[in-house]
Amino acid sequence: MSAGSRLRGRSWPARLAMAAVAITAFAPHVADADMCEEHAPEQVLVVEDVDGGRVVHREPVRPGDRLMLSWVHSSENVPVRGSFIVEADGSLRVHETAYAGFGPGLPAPQPGDAWQYRDGMIVTAGGAALPELRLRVSPIARQRLILPSGREVNLPELFPGGAAVRIGVR
Repeated sequence: MSAGSRLRGRSWPARLAMAAVAITAFAPHVADADMCEEHAPEQVLVVEDVDGGRVVHREPVRPGDRLMLSWVHSSENVPVRGSFIVEADGSLRVHETAYAGFGPGLPAPQPGDAWQYRDGMIVTAGGAALPELRLRVSPIARQRLILPSGREVNLPELFPGGAAVRIGVR
């Protein structure tokens, strides 16, 4: 006897009960599949306007993807850039920081520190994992975000009057 002929003679409550049993029996396999690495939830890099409470950009990312934030130092007027690597837990690990001069907030390499001089900039190795990046966008600082996709986001263009911005992985 086929499954269809077994169901035809039954009332709709009986059919519903049989469907519920079938779904319940299948559910553990679905949960197991969701735990597989290939079915892991996708990570998304989010650029958020904290003041306005809105997301201005989102992009899928994977662990190991790299992004870069560049700006002009407000008091020294020198270029600065930081590159970050997306970690499996969603944090952003500082890969390296590069800057063309010293000033407030910029590290001065000490004897024994790992650093190099490359393309006219002092480049220091990173390592710290940050839960997110927070910055104050300003037309003077000319912040630019280069995403793993290669897309460049000119933050002062999005926020001509300035804004508090959060960049993180969710």
